[in-house]
Amino acid sequence: MKKITALILFSFLTALSLRADVIWQELFNYTNGPIINTSTNGLPPGQTNWIRHSGTASPSDAIVNNHRLENSATVSGGTLNGPLMSRQDDVHRFFTAAYTNAVIPVYASFIINCTNLPNAAGTYFAHFYTNSTVFQGKVIALAGTNLCLPNTFRLGVAGAASSANQIFPIDLAMNHDYQVVIEWDPAVSYSATLWVNPVSAADTAVVSSDAISGIPCPPQAFAFRQASTFGNWFCSISNLVTATTFAEAATNVWASNSIPPSIAYDLKPSTNFVGNPVNLSIVAAGQGLSDFYYQWQMNGVNIANPNGNTNVFTIPDAELGNAGNYSVVVSNLSNGQFATSASVLIWVTNGPPVLTVQPTNQTVYLGKNVTVSVTSLGTPPLSYSWTRNGNAIMDANVDPTTTNTSALVINDISPANTNGTYKCNVSNAYGSTNTVAIQLNLLTPQVVNIDFLHGQVDSTFFLPTNTTIYYTVTNAVVYTHEVTNADGSVNGGPYTGPANGEFYIQDGSGGICVFDAGGTIQPRVGDIVTVTGPLSQFNSLLEFNVSTTDPSTSVTITGHTNTLPAPVVLPLTFTNGSGAFISVSNVVRHYEGRYVTLTNVYFPGGSVGANFASGNYVLTNLNGDVFTFFLNAANVNVIGQPVPQFASKVSGALGYYNGATTADRSAGFEIDPSTYSDIVAGPNPPQGVIVVTGGGVPVINWAAQPFVPYSVLWSTNVAGPYTAIATGLTFTSVAGTYTDSVNTGLPTSFYKISSP
Repeated sequence: MKKITALILFSFLTALSLRADVIWQELFNYTNGPIINTSTNGLPPGQTNWIRHSGTASPSDAIVNNHRLENSATVSGGTLNGPLMSRQDDVHRFFTAAYTNAVIPVYASFIINCTNLPNAAGTYFAHFYTNSTVFQGKVIALAGTNLCLPNTFRLGVAGAASSANQIFPIDLAMNHDYQVVIEWDPAVSYSATLWVNPVSAADTAVVSSDAISGIPCPPQAFAFRQASTFGNWFCSISNLVTATTFAEAATNVWASNSIPPSIAYDLKPSTNFVGNPVNLSIVAAGQGLSDFYYQWQMNGVNIANPNGNTNVFTIPDAELGNAGNYSVVVSNLSNGQFATSASVLIWVTNGPPVLTVQPTNQTVYLGKNVTVSVTSLGTPPLSYSWTRNGNAIMDANVDPTTTNTSALVINDISPANTNGTYKCNVSNAYGSTNTVAIQLNLLTPQVVNIDFLHGQVDSTFFLPTNTTIYYTVTNAVVYTHEVTNADGSVNGGPYTGPANGEFYIQDGSGGICVFDAGGTIQPRVGDIVTVTGPLSQFNSLLEFNVSTTDPSTSVTITGHTNTLPAPVVLPLTFTNGSGAFISVSNVVRHYEGRYVTLTNVYFPGGSVGANFASGNYVLTNLNGDVFTFFLNAANVNVIGQPVPQFASKVSGALGYYNGATTADRSAGFEIDPSTYSDIVAGPNPPQGVIVVTGGGVPVINWAAQPFVPYSVLWSTNVAGPYTAIATGLTFTSVAGTYTDSVNTGLPTSFYKISSP
């Protein structure tokens, strides 16, 4: 179809009818409010052409306002005001039946006006729709790249990916209308093509190249998406057309197809120093945007742009002769229309340095490395001279190669480095300027217990909420991961690798893992240690994060004890939230990282008789409950030893391994043994004979192991034979008891207790 440049002719044509290759035109002529539940002409009350395929907002937060569909990341924009929270409803409008059964190219065109910029990475907000899980031909908004005029955004496209596969190479201005045309062609490598403000299909466009597997699937609808990952994004969408040709998709959107160039963001005057770079930039709008020609001028005379045909003009090293009045003429060569920017004065001069970014006070932990910096402009060369208390800096911890640069580096901060103030003198041939004086202040890590550390996590995934605050745990007992060396010496370390170490510590309130980056030797079992460092997590296991290359973190051995904490006996079902364990959050806080014991468990049948290797084993019991038993490849105390069929006790640190966003937080617990002696093979030895005399109803009491199943055997003769009268008795404490309500009234009965 030939381009229509006159508004009157266009209005006449649209008044007659839309062309047959238009699928539908959406003018969003609905009552202001949610688009999926408002009344509209031609539809029954309470209905629109739009259907929600994702989101549960009530009322819907897919909003139409003044014939524009709002598209947002949060409720902070548009007609939804109030607390900052995510918008969520995604909506689509189906094509008519004639266009949903064939694999043919489909086009959509709409007007977008952005008032809140997306985050840098961006995400998709519009797409073709096949079903609730198959989205194609996605339009992505992301932050612009114009450093001179930062309030810009760009549009990209992808065939199926959620991030931009190709990006339209023009920065777009906020609060301006732009026409977007998107084509989805399932017949040609499932490609998606994107135009912005095109005059015709021959205009510059970007075509997606991300591959999509499977058979061609015709689009069924066009859709808009709202995503919380979009930062503070907000835009409005108006006059949407879908069609089977570019011409009808594009020409039914704007009343005129010959919108001349305009200057959205104009040039700004500046004063610059000789030798410093100068960057001039505008942002233009109008049709034929991708093929605009930019003619830069100085004092009204055309000049060549070293960057080529672009809206950015750069002078790498300014000279006095570069001073003058600059402007740019933006032309649409296809129709001869143009716009001229404002003429602004760019002044270039010699002068003393000007400080653009001052150094600032810093608060740091003992042993940290610190960089103090200044940013300045001025006629080069610029010289820098740092001082402390007005004197040259001679400290051994200060990197001497940085005292005459813009960034002073101080390694391994100590109290001596914080005694006084720092400042920098910046100078050139035309003068000098001093920075403000700044101070370095030492932070002291908070001394806490391990239970406190387990409280510094979020309430959903139980991951640390802050990984920069330092803590110190004192008098903690290392109780796991001991290894005997070839020479007979004992030290920690079955998890020691070429460059990292790991061990667990425990105090009276709980246990926690310590990861020592670069460490090769761990403390021995029983060593008393003091650990200082920040919290971290590895596959959801809460841990101290220390490093041998960071003197601000440390592991210090202060003593040794042979009295280790008794293990906590747990049932295999402790994560079910029953009994004393209450909930997974309670387990994470009070048991993760502790030395624990599981009782009366079986190893996998296929492993029995073989030797232990690294990896996971699934323990089970008579009830069919299961639990993970983990051996690291460095655990040489267990690897190579025989796998028993049954163990009355398995002890070790209660570890954790789970995805950081896995919804089921009970799925990741594992027991990590330290030595082969942590696995006690075979049943518990039977109790001695318990004699009950005096008739009546016999009550038998014995010292039990919590959660261990017991059997009670009875006889009238101390020598037997004994008959089992009860099996599978378990207790949550050490008080085992059984009432024999069958063998009553006898002068004497004899009982034995066995397990299992």
